[in-house]
Amino acid sequence: MLNKKFYLSAPLNIEGWEVVETFERFTLYDEFAERIDDALELILEGQEHWVSHLTDEKWSVESVRVLANVRRLSSNIRQYSERSSDDLPRCIHWTVGEPSSSAITDSQYIAALAIDCACRAIETLEKWLSAFDADLSAGKPDSLAALIADASEEFKVFVEEVRHEQLHLEIEAREAAADLLGTARYYMTLADVYASPLLSYADKIRISAAARKAGNSSGAMRREATLDRDKSICAHARRLLSNGRSAREIVGIIFGTDSALKRPGETAKLSTKQIRNILIKGRVLYAEEEP
Repeated sequence: MLNKKFYLSAPLNIEGWEVVETFERFTLYDEFAERIDDALELILEGQEHWVSHLTDEKWSVESVRVLANVRRLSSNIRQYSERSSDDLPRCIHWTVGEPSSSAITDSQYIAALAIDCACRAIETLEKWLSAFDADLSAGKPDSLAALIADASEEFKVFVEEVRHEQLHLEIEAREAAADLLGTARYYMTLADVYASPLLSYADKIRISAAARKAGNSSGAMRREATLDRDKSICAHARRLLSNGRSAREIVGIIFGTDSALKRPGETAKLSTKQIRNILIKGRVLYAEEEP
């Protein structure tokens, strides 16, 4: 049975201590506590942009609705922003369908998007931490809670063994959370720019456009940097196939070689899922094949 998805549906009402209490039960909480705290701090910064919608410790109906819609439609917002010549607040406004008479400011729209990224970073870490504990429970017949409470040397060794086996998954979770937190910080900085009374609207548009252009360029540079790596992986796979290896074998073989390194000179590797996706994209494998 799949665990119910952890989703922070009411970001204006998030209390950091409640989130921490939820996460403290996880075996590897201490390993991720700093990133969780960073995400909670960003959510708090975002809430401060929305404080004009807070009366008697209650958020306005409008603010709750907009934050929920930004969370639900954040992927659509980013896609529209990439295609559109509009500035980011207009892209958010158009996507969530707010009336033109809305009292929400440009900075609040952007802060809502920053809050969404911070929430998704927390959700990403929760998914990994809960899945890791589920694997621990499956590997040990005893109660996981009792083993954690006992904190025996045997349990610590077992935890490290499972972490080693799933190192690529932990790296993926860390990198995904780091990317989301970086994007959240970028949006929060942009929200501060739009909130500034010292900048004209034209200046805000110019800064937003320059930031978006820089972001698009860096994204293109990252894609270019991985192009040779992906070509090398596909060439390696084709050699294995021509030498009689089956499609079922090649992903595992490549994962055990330097071809799977994310970048030359580093130790971090691509996961088997990432390698398989590269081979599908390069038409070495097809989606229906199960390596």
